[in-house]
Amino acid sequence: MIRYLTSGQVAKKLRISVSTLKRWLDEAGLDVSDQRNYNGWRLFSEDDLKVLMEYKRNLKRNGKRFNETTLLPVILSGTKSVKNG
Repeated sequence: MIRYLTSGQVAKKLRISVSTLKRWLDEAGLDVSDQRNYNGWRLFSEDDLKVLMEYKRNLKRNGKRFNETTLLPVILSGTKSVKNG
């Protein structure tokens, strides 16, 4: 039985945002399936994930930089509110 992943799961594994994943799918012409569930959500196979990982690897080799803290929560401490008056 083939196990499918959602866009959010794939984005998390790749450490990119869902919007970046969707942009790659629209612009890059990657060879990934267009499998969808009954709700219309796009589903990705393990083979699709491998294609996307290779695409990201190639982007990095060509100088694209990815933020190492992508998808990690941001904690703001010691911030002061500024009042205009």
